[in-house]
Order: sequence, then C-alpha cells, then structure tokens
Amino acid sequence: MKQGVITYAVATTSEMVLAAKHLHHDVYLQMGYISKPYADRIIPLQHNGSTIYIVALNDTREVIGTIRLNIGSPFSTLKVWERNIYPSCETLIKDVLAANSFEIGALAVKKEYSAQKISWGLYKASYHEALTLNLTYGVISMDCRALRSMEMLGWFVVRIGQPMIYCGSVTVPGIMPVKLQSDCVSSKNKTYQQYLCA
Repeated sequence: MKQGVITYAVATTSEMVLAAKHLHHDVYLQMGYISKPYADRIIPLQHNGSTIYIVALNDTREVIGTIRLNIGSPFSTLKVWERNIYPSCETLIKDVLAANSFEIGALAVKKEYSAQKISWGLYKASYHEALTLNLTYGVISMDCRALRSMEMLGWFVVRIGQPMIYCGSVTVPGIMPVKLQSDCVSSKNKTYQQYLCA
C-alpha cells in the first residue's frame, strides 16, 4: 500500500488536466468500463458547459486520483435514466435544471492507492468547490454499495430513479442539494462532519 501525504486541488494547468484525463481513461479501461483504448488516452466528453477537474496528488505531485465536475446541463445521468426516473422526482429535476447545478463524474484512482480512501477526499474537495462556486445541486450516478457508504457517513442524496447496471455495476442516480449537506452530516455523524468541513 502506498503511503505519504495526499493533497487535493483543482487542476489549474493544462498538464494537470491532461494527467487527470489520462488517469480517467486508463482506470476505466482497466476496469472494463470502456471496451478499447482511445488513441489519445482521452475519453470524449459530450458537455457544453464548463468542466473542472479535481485531482489528488501524492507527495511528488503525481496525479493519483481525479473527479470531474460538469457545470451546467446537459447531465448524462438524466439522459441515461430518462426512462427510469421516479415520477415523484420530476419537480426536483426541473428545479435542478433551472438552478446553478453540476454533475459529478469521471471518478478514477490509481490501483496502488485504492486502499487510501482517495475517493472520499475527492468527494470532499468537490463539495468545497461547489460551495465556493455557489452551486445549488449536484447530479450523480453511483455504485449502490458506494452510495450506501456515503449515506452512512451522513451525506444526503435524493435517489431519483431505478437502479440499473451502468459502467459494470448496479448504479443509482441521485441529486445532492449542496447547502443541506453540512447539516445532514452533522445530524448523523459529527466526527465525519468535522472532517468534511475542515
């Protein structure tokens, strides 16, 4: 297991963004989420709004984890689940589309760092970036086991559709109201709330 100090940051240079894209491609290929490699090691992104990559860096400043925030619609999760959305969530989805919202995707962590809970650090960094940008809702599709773990920590996720096989696992679509997260986590898990808000 790799050791050392892990830091999290918004990718602000073209080199760091490219490293994040390459890691996303390589991990998804290794996991079988894409069937064959792309020539440039970049998975095409169909998104018209702005995109932010958040990266996890080891003590040599190597990108060892990444997550992508797509600011503004269209949101691929809503497209993928359009036939399996719960009718009771249609009003919430309209609110999401009308608000300053984002989608969380492209989570990838180098295999040799998988035991260090890098993904939770990336989600925390995403939450802080969403607060900084005054974003209202986050749209997410997540492996059902990972989502249960997130909810046990206290995160508040509105499940908006039927679970489906997506990217190789049973996946659930959800919406996360950004400004409710701290209070929800605090009410369920004060220890984790201290970590989340630090």
